[in-house]
Amino acid sequence: MAPAVTDLETVAARVKSALQHADGVPARGLSVATHASTIVLTGEVDTEAQRVAALSAAEKAAGGVRISNNLEVRAAADRSPAEKLAAQQSTQVVRDVESALKGDSRVSNLGITVSSADGRTVVLQGLVPSRDTRTAVQNVVSKVAGVSRVDNRLLVPGDPIPQPAAK
Repeated sequence: MAPAVTDLETVAARVKSALQHADGVPARGLSVATHASTIVLTGEVDTEAQRVAALSAAEKAAGGVRISNNLEVRAAADRSPAEKLAAQQSTQVVRDVESALKGDSRVSNLGITVSSADGRTVVLQGLVPSRDTRTAVQNVVSKVAGVSRVDNRLLVPGDPIPQPAAK
């Protein structure tokens, strides 16, 4: 059964708040709307990692309500030199982290989502089987060249689902 309109508006407000407070998601330029029984994200981001981070934050806040991710990655030609450099660094560090995770048999094939908005801070999201695995993933990622901070949002079965923190 689809959520009632007022309930959907409440969910949309939660999603908007989550996007405003999520790491790796631009603070401006994103819109949240409702259509039928769906939350619709629109706007532009600089990298695919930001698009994925926005979707992940929206899905967590939506509590099972369908999300339509219509966010577009802004063309490189429209970016300033500093934005282009940050996007390149973000893309490279995500690739390096994903490669490091695949290369470690303790943490490969876990379906972890890796993102970085600035090329230095890496955000890890997903579900892992144990706290030891969560720690092992963090240890692998923290050793990757260029990574200065790991925001480990990996969940273990039984952990409470965190709510977006106010900034």
